[in-house]
Amino acid sequence: MSKKRTKYTSAFKTKLVLELLQNESTLAQIASKHNILPQNLANWKKTFLANAEIAMEPSKAVKEYKEALIKSQKQNERLTTLVGKVTVEKEWLSKKLVSLGSSNLKQLVDLKPSLLSVNHQCQLLGVNRSGLYYKSSVNHTKQTIKKHITKVFEQIPIYGEKKVHQQLLEEGCKVSLNTVARYRQELGLKAVLAVKSLHATIPIKAHKKYSYKLRGLILIRLIKCGLQTSLTSRLQAVWFIWLLLLTGIQRLYYHIEYPTLWIHNW
Repeated sequence: MSKKRTKYTSAFKTKLVLELLQNESTLAQIASKHNILPQNLANWKKTFLANAEIAMEPSKAVKEYKEALIKSQKQNERLTTLVGKVTVEKEWLSKKLVSLGSSNLKQLVDLKPSLLSVNHQCQLLGVNRSGLYYKSSVNHTKQTIKKHITKVFEQIPIYGEKKVHQQLLEEGCKVSLNTVARYRQELGLKAVLAVKSLHATIPIKAHKKYSYKLRGLILIRLIKCGLQTSLTSRLQAVWFIWLLLLTGIQRLYYHIEYPTLWIHNW
């Protein structure tokens, strides 16, 4: 079991140093008397003599201490401001780096020996180091088919997916119709129509516009109740409609006992 280190107070150290300075006893005698190491007593004497000036001019020591304290506080404030600025810049940069994508971020990592290790660079960029050395395999067959599809589109842009599929089969590319349609969609290719489509809903400025003559007139609604109306009732209804349009009556109520027929304003 290790022995606990003994701690001596400043008053005890000063007492032994003053006793040593009186030259009444040697350093070894004083150390043996108080059961301490001679080297410790020598170090205490050296420290006491180095700081003896402070005891003679305490105000100067206090002034220097205050100046050093103020200087350290200013330095701490400057470092705190600098750390806050760097933190904000790092957060802003990390948000911008996300939009680059993992493939572009991997290219920013410097694999050569530098001030920052590869692991630290990956942590700063938010990249997984295990995927840093991964290289995705390229499907050469897919790239070849896409090149053929693009070539056919450049030569004959009016071809749809069926025509393009037939053209690829004639050229020796064995591919399904669904694959051709999917690759065309990935490439963003669409057949160009030879005839310009006509938009019937868009009015032509050269045509003359006619106003609606029946706007504001009375709407008439026939409601049949019970049995089907007879021919006489229909003729009477037509007669009243014609009469209503001629006379300009705003409201008209017509009643026939059997079958019942109402003609009124809707």
